[in-house]
Amino acid sequence: MTNRAPLIVAIVLLILPVLYVGSYLALVLPDGERFELANSLQYLPTYRFGTASWAWRVYWPLERIDRRVRPEAWDSL
Repeated sequence: MTNRAPLIVAIVLLILPVLYVGSYLALVLPDGERFELANSLQYLPTYRFGTASWAWRVYWPLERIDRRVRPEAWDSL
């Protein structure tokens, strides 16, 4: 009987980044708008569930990459 634990761990570790990127692409709305409020620039939520404060924290690294890779999608900002 062989130990399959390393294989299972490797598969899980390879699937996690795919799920992270996939969930980002499913939730992101790059055509958000900005507005000025009380002398500061504010952004409308750029995620489908933008009222959740966790979304921008969790997806911040991917959003930075996305803004560089697909600038035409973010040009309205």
